Amino acid sequence: MVYDGDLNGVVSPEVSLDVSRTRPVSASEAMPSTASRRRSGADRSAAAPGRYLVRQGSVYLFQIRLPVDIGGTPGRVVRIGLGALTARDARLRAETLAALARERIRQIRVGRMTTSGDGEEAMPLPVDDEAAALAAAELKGFLKAHHGLLSNPAEPPPAQVSALAGLRQHVLLGRELAKGEAGNPLIVENAALLRDQANARLAKDLRIGAERADTVAERPVAPPPNRADAIANSARFVAFASPATGIDKESPTDPPNASVTVPVSPHESTTPAVAPQQARTPRVHRDETGKIVPAFKLDRRTVARRASDLPKLSEVAEEYYSQREIKLGKGHKTLETARSRMAIFFALIGDHPVDTYEAADLQAYIAKMAHWPALVRHRPDGQSPLDILADNADLKHKPITRSALEDGYVTIARTIIRSKTAEYGYPDPFLGARLEYPATAAPRQSTEPLSFDQRNRLFRTGVAGGLLDEAMLPLLGDLTGRRLGLLTFLQGNDIREKYQGVFVAQTSGIVLNEKGRWERVPIKNEHSTTFFVLHDFLREIGFIDWAIRQGEQFLFPTLTSLADPSKSASSYMQRLFRKAGIKGNRKEVFHSFRGGQIELMRDQKVDARDRKIQVGHKLDAEHDIYGFKAISELRAREIARAPLEPEVDYSVFRGLNFDKMAGRKRTRGRRPVER
Repeated sequence: MVYDGDLNGVVSPEVSLDVSRTRPVSASEAMPSTASRRRSGADRSAAAPGRYLVRQGSVYLFQIRLPVDIGGTPGRVVRIGLGALTARDARLRAETLAALARERIRQIRVGRMTTSGDGEEAMPLPVDDEAAALAAAELKGFLKAHHGLLSNPAEPPPAQVSALAGLRQHVLLGRELAKGEAGNPLIVENAALLRDQANARLAKDLRIGAERADTVAERPVAPPPNRADAIANSARFVAFASPATGIDKESPTDPPNASVTVPVSPHESTTPAVAPQQARTPRVHRDETGKIVPAFKLDRRTVARRASDLPKLSEVAEEYYSQREIKLGKGHKTLETARSRMAIFFALIGDHPVDTYEAADLQAYIAKMAHWPALVRHRPDGQSPLDILADNADLKHKPITRSALEDGYVTIARTIIRSKTAEYGYPDPFLGARLEYPATAAPRQSTEPLSFDQRNRLFRTGVAGGLLDEAMLPLLGDLTGRRLGLLTFLQGNDIREKYQGVFVAQTSGIVLNEKGRWERVPIKNEHSTTFFVLHDFLREIGFIDWAIRQGEQFLFPTLTSLADPSKSASSYMQRLFRKAGIKGNRKEVFHSFRGGQIELMRDQKVDARDRKIQVGHKLDAEHDIYGFKAISELRAREIARAPLEPEVDYSVFRGLNFDKMAGRKRTRGRRPVER
């Protein structure tokens, strides 16, 4: 039986029926085959191992499917082995694990909701392959841990077992004495002796337990949870035993961990048994006047934290960087940025064991970063993060925006802290946390569409500048809806005639730069590597023929020869917008072309699935992932020959000399010069 995300039920009662009794189980067999659906009721009854179960010989496997909002599509099936169990034990174990899994799925779902401090309704974060894999790994580790606990329940400490035996002796003695004349005369006549024996045994066992607890507490590893509390509770139980035992009753006003003195025989030591108190981090902090101090206002670098034998966050961060290097490459700018931002987190919050961080640490980080200057020039290299924040305490420099703070600084810290939850088995410390962001952090700004007049001015200004990138990148963004970073790295070989009369562009994601090194095109995900249709207008003005002739050369070499082409392209486009008189406070930007093309295709009744493929969006609906993940010839021809908007003057692109424009070099304060 596979769970589909609905907390009230399960789906596909035949999901395990197609799994053979004798052969291994593969992930592709999580859904039933046509043959299994046709089996008779008797066959299904005989073959079905039970809800949430599949069977491989005498071994049972528990399985459950992650819902789409955290597991992505196609649905991920999480399986763990239960070992050789009886059918009854396997069904009981599966029901228990299913209940635990549903609760954990709910917690993961809540943790993936966006946090907002302005009262807006929380929205789920988008699920990419990495997030889905992390959720599956987290749930699998969670289920394995609980299966291990259920299979090997912890035995009570020896001292506690012996102490409970002494307690039982007191209880039995009290019951016989309470019967009065009906009590066992042998017990009643020897009550004093039996009481002394029970007290002596109990005091001895409690003392041994206390000594063992003290010994464990001195070790680097934290003592087993609740062991000292169990001893203290045992002593407290003795104090509240039946009055017939002759033991004084503990005063209700005594502190919870007060020492308890138990009468002992003359042959035993009269040293009182003291229940040691387990070290804990205080949950409530108060100032000298007794007023509660919020946890995020404390100095998180020195605040008391629980004992842990796990690595510090700095060590976990190095593991995270090493794993990311596999995908991004060593020395990638994204990793360097992550390192610099984590250095700020360590300076403000401290470097502690990875499982000791709390939501208060993130809230404290956000509160301190409220004064972080937005511009790099206001963060001198010689100053520490604390000095920079102190220098801008009066906000004389503009602070960073909400999106920069949340996505750039908070997200990397939260991601690294969470990265080892499955491997090290500690819970997500930020699950369900609601974070508040300062009002001085400017809220997120959605891009706005460009008007017809703005596009006309932008096109005319770009063509008049004489530089190929300023002239053609806005046009490519307008007609394709693709991101600036991908367009910047286009090469001549990326353009080809896919269908008769229909030209497309497609990048593999990896290019050989002008320095002779292979590097990744700055694409958001693998969905951006699908081909996209080029409008016929690009062929009419001769740009497609010119681009194909460039072969392995980049179409915009003045950008790709720079240290950071995509960042430089973004800066140059912002400058071009300002030159064209478009000052939309970052709301009317190059990315507006992307939204505008999507809206235009929607108005032209282009199929929703084709719209996503054309602009490089992920196909998330289950129906959309079937079939070719590419635009068909009929639909591609419709996109290539779609009518241009008559309000926009595209005639400025006719008659351009692309070779001449590509040979011009960008200069400061002067007209571009030809190379």
